[in-house]
Amino acid sequence: MINLYELHWSHYCEKIRIALDTMQLEWRTVGVDAFSKKQMQRFPVPDHLGGYRVPAIHDDATNTFVMDSTPVLRYLADTYPDHPKLLPGDTANRALIDEKILELDTLLGIPARRFGYTQVILECPDVLADLFLPHDANGFYCLPVIRNITGMIMGMVLSKRFDFHRSEQLGLYEALEKYLLDIAKEIDGREFFIGNEFSAADITLASHLRPLTIVTFFAEHPGLQSLFARHRAVIAQYGKEPESAYQIAIAKARLSRAPMRRKLRDFVAKLPFQIDQQLAGNDQKNVWDLKMALMTFHYFVALRQNKLRRASANLAVR
Repeated sequence: MINLYELHWSHYCEKIRIALDTMQLEWRTVGVDAFSKKQMQRFPVPDHLGGYRVPAIHDDATNTFVMDSTPVLRYLADTYPDHPKLLPGDTANRALIDEKILELDTLLGIPARRFGYTQVILECPDVLADLFLPHDANGFYCLPVIRNITGMIMGMVLSKRFDFHRSEQLGLYEALEKYLLDIAKEIDGREFFIGNEFSAADITLASHLRPLTIVTFFAEHPGLQSLFARHRAVIAQYGKEPESAYQIAIAKARLSRAPMRRKLRDFVAKLPFQIDQQLAGNDQKNVWDLKMALMTFHYFVALRQNKLRRASANLAVR
C-alpha cells in the first residue's frame, strides 16, 4: 500500500493522485495539516529539502518515504516498471519527460498557485478556512461569521508567504501568458505532450492548469483554450474529481456577482522562478517577520482597490 500525504486541493498533489491511478497502484490518502505537517513527522526530513513538503508518499512495500511531486514520480517509475509507465520510451525520451515536468512544476505550477489563491482571496476568501483549517479547534474556524475572519487572516498569511502583492509589479500574469501560448503553439496538433505515448508530462500539464480555470485572465483567453481542453480530457479520463472545492466555491460566488478580472497591459516580463537542481523551484517565503505588518495594508487597502479595478475591467482576453 502506498500512503499519499497531501493537501487535497493542491495541484501538485493531484498530479500524484492521477499518476497513482494511471499506474493502477494500490494507494490511500492521508490528509495533512497545512501548517504543522504533524502526520508526516515520524519520517526524517532529507537534508536537501529543509522541511516537510507535500505531496509525499510512504510505500509500505519498500518502507520508503519520498517527498515532492517529481521525486515521487521518479520513484514510482523506477520501483514499479511493470505497471503502466509514467516515463515511457528510451533513455533519451525519459530524460526529456523528466526535464519537462520539472520545467512545468516551476514555470507553470508556481505562478498557477499564486494566481489561483489570489482569485480565491478576491472572490471568496472564506473558503480558505475550509481548505486550511477544517478540523482545527473542533471546526471552530469554519463556523459562520468566524470563517469570514479566518479567511481574511489566511489571505494575509498566504499573501506574505507567496508575495501575491508583487505579481502585478513583476508582470507575472503576462509572463505566464507568454509561456502558455508558447506551449500551446509547440504541442498544437499533437496527441501527447512528448513522444507518442501518454506520460507524466501530460499529467503535470493537466494538473497545474487546474488553478488557472478560476482565473479569468487565463480561463477566458482564446489562445489557451486548446490547453484547457487537454486539461479537461485528462481529468475526465484519469482524475476522480471534475471540480475541486475552490472551483465549486468560486462558481457559487459568481452566481451573485461578476468574476474579478484584470485590465490588459502591454508588459514584457520573464518568469523569475528557477529549477533547484533536480527539484522544482520554490517561491515560499518566511511569514512571521516584521514585513508581515505590511500585509494588513496590502489586504485591506491595496487589494481592495485592485479588486474594484478588476471588477470594472473589461473582459480579459486578447
